[in-house]
Amino acid sequence: MNRVICGLTSLVALVGVSSVSESLSTQAPEVKKEKLEEKKATHLDQRALFDKTRRGVVTIKVSVVLSRDPYTKQWSGTGFIADKEKGLIVTNAHVAGELSVCSYEVKFGNGKKVEAKLEYLDPSYDFAILSVNPKDIPQYAMPLKISDEKLSINTEIYSMGNSANNEFSTYKGYIFDIESILWLKPIAEQSFQFSGLTVPGASGSPVLNTKGEVVGLLYGGKFVSGAALPISYVKPVIETLIDGKKFHRYFCGFTINYGSVQDFIANEGLTEEAQKQYEEKFPDTDKILYVTRKLSAYGAADNKLEAGDIIWEIEGEMIGPRLRRIDEIVQSKKGKSINLTVYRKGKKKELEMPTFELTNSSKMKMLSFAGAIFYETPNEYKICFGKSSTGVYLSDCESGSAFSDVCYPNGGADMISAGAQIVSIDGKDISNLDDLEESILKVCKKKVFTVRYIRNCSDPQISEVTVKHTPEFAEARLYTFNNDKKRWDVKDIKTQG
Repeated sequence: MNRVICGLTSLVALVGVSSVSESLSTQAPEVKKEKLEEKKATHLDQRALFDKTRRGVVTIKVSVVLSRDPYTKQWSGTGFIADKEKGLIVTNAHVAGELSVCSYEVKFGNGKKVEAKLEYLDPSYDFAILSVNPKDIPQYAMPLKISDEKLSINTEIYSMGNSANNEFSTYKGYIFDIESILWLKPIAEQSFQFSGLTVPGASGSPVLNTKGEVVGLLYGGKFVSGAALPISYVKPVIETLIDGKKFHRYFCGFTINYGSVQDFIANEGLTEEAQKQYEEKFPDTDKILYVTRKLSAYGAADNKLEAGDIIWEIEGEMIGPRLRRIDEIVQSKKGKSINLTVYRKGKKKELEMPTFELTNSSKMKMLSFAGAIFYETPNEYKICFGKSSTGVYLSDCESGSAFSDVCYPNGGADMISAGAQIVSIDGKDISNLDDLEESILKVCKKKVFTVRYIRNCSDPQISEVTVKHTPEFAEARLYTFNNDKKRWDVKDIKTQG
């Protein structure tokens, strides 16, 4: 996968060890001994740290049966054991595969390989949880402890993963930003960034502190830096699954980004009094959160929020740059409205905002027909395109598919955004996959039929194309994820007489 990370070179590690040794050597023996004991209590030496981590890290091989990207059939990533008794393994959502039917092979640090199943795929953030039969976990393996420590700049961290298919390779780095939004998902997440190289295969690697506790889940980055999701996003889901319950993800109906307090003051968005209060509460940052837009598919018409509003308080708590804290408050409300205080053009306003439950149901049911994959409206389309009702979409298709002219009109020359909504097939309106299945049963024996569709682009208009295909090779199958058995059920749609 492309969004992957690793850490710093061993040269940095050697410099760090050298500087610590030099500083201790100038101190009296009793002081030096005390310092060493204190360091030992809070840090593991590198060998112990790596040995401990290796017992909790796994590599993941993903084989693709069905995907909206028909050309990618296999990839690899990393994960870590979160609970041994339940067999829970944490990784990235993009490693587990979104809008994909996949199988998983997990390899432990001692070389044992076992089959895994998809246990949970988060509808908002880039993480997923796989499960293996606890009896298949080797005695050698152990879960990694989740850290409760607050992240801070210049913290020393390590990551271990399947970087460039170099299994269980370890890297060192230092956190340089704890308030980042990389926009790899449509819902902003408060990521942290650390110095390090970026290579494929490390996605899903645990990011650890010097005690060997997980502080983040590595998911993306740039050539000279990595990005990770704070493990606090993942921890409530792990705890819920351990209790044998279903986790519910809630969301407020607007998108957020970071802005500058200084810029808002200059633009009269904040008062000087508010600036003073903010700097007293959050002296280490100039970042502040503001609304980029309210979402038409999530109650935009039912609230008085406006783009540009500065997020000041939620439920009476001053938020500052803590995007993660917004998620925690929204989760605690369990679908109920939240009270929001914003600054708008220098004036405070009190608002009440609805919250919504997000699910992955649309990603857990797909239909393949004539070399194309169809699915119902995912959350991403609701957020990005304002799709409030259920529809049927396809984003890509195999070479030579009957639906190539839908995916790539005019040979792709006017394609602005991947994907299109299917409006009708041979005059039958298509609102969901049941409608599509019924339509397929009617047109599957025909060599020619018409498709009306709307491109996912800045100027959506209904277009129509005549589709030509070979019925005897146009197999149709419906894939539905069975949440009880954690597997995909497959139904063959009869297309031949």
